[in-house]
Amino acid sequence: MTERLFGKLPTSMLVADPDIVLQQGIDAARELDGLLELFGAEIEKTGLVDGYMINLRDAHAEYLVSQKVHLTPEFHNLENTYHHYKVALSGDALNLNARAYHNRGIAILDDGDFARAPLGTLLLLKQSGEIDEHVFVAMEHLISLFHAPLQRALQESFLQEHEESNTLEQSRFLQFVVELNNLTSTETIFQMFATEVFRQFAFDGLGFFLLQGERLMCKRVETADPHYHDIGEAWSAFLRNNPYVLDATDGGISHTYLKHQTLYFPDVQTIMDLPMSKKDRQSLTILESPRSLLLVPIGERQHAIGVLAFFSLQQPVAISEEEQETVTRLAAHFGKALGNIDDYLLD
Repeated sequence: MTERLFGKLPTSMLVADPDIVLQQGIDAARELDGLLELFGAEIEKTGLVDGYMINLRDAHAEYLVSQKVHLTPEFHNLENTYHHYKVALSGDALNLNARAYHNRGIAILDDGDFARAPLGTLLLLKQSGEIDEHVFVAMEHLISLFHAPLQRALQESFLQEHEESNTLEQSRFLQFVVELNNLTSTETIFQMFATEVFRQFAFDGLGFFLLQGERLMCKRVETADPHYHDIGEAWSAFLRNNPYVLDATDGGISHTYLKHQTLYFPDVQTIMDLPMSKKDRQSLTILESPRSLLLVPIGERQHAIGVLAFFSLQQPVAISEEEQETVTRLAAHFGKALGNIDDYLLD
């Protein structure tokens, strides 16, 4: 029966094409971990190298991450150490993998479009002898089969990481709000709020201005780095002695409060030559090297209680509109927490 069915067919058709079998395995794996396991197994199956590292870029293409590591036998105990090891893709002294990424060495890239950035690199290890051209040919063939599935799976993993990060951040934010509202000390509220802001944003300092009578008094200044403590103290001392009055021409703090409008200056150095109030100019001079400045009203329009002044020194801080909304939400919760304390205006 077998001979009658297959006797006249070429022998090659009786043996499954290895690439077809591999493609079926790739289709079945789908997720990133499964694809990496299969990719690694195929590399080992060739018998051409003694070890390898499969490195894939992170979501922002800032690092290469070792996602699959198979070292030579004497170094097997180091595989966990190098798993998820990160290598920067920028800098003066680029790692071997980073150079391979930029120079399109053994890179995991689209063989139909070499202009596109690689997904990562493949580091090959061989204990003795050279890695001949036929080894590279074999690896490039595997890369051509795995590139598209890896690209899809990697993108899906980025999306999943983003969703998990958002969920974690939302949970953390809710916990922060609950803890903030349960505090009974103004000093602790100031410290906790500043700590959270410095965790999320790269500002170097934060000034708290609260309405007291007809003036916006600087009640406190927090700095993210002790290196800037003296500058923060000098800034605070000046503003305590020179509070902002409820006149929009008196300066940015007054304008933000009266207009209930967030003011963001991406780089203060670009506006130092422009007209500004005497108080603002003295204030900025004390900061020595002010870069970014973000002024946010505290509370709702009809119940505003002050202004938050975020500043950076040395380096500008880019803040998107979405991030400004986050800061506004934080400022609202900060105001509510202070409102729970009857004597929050006292020093």
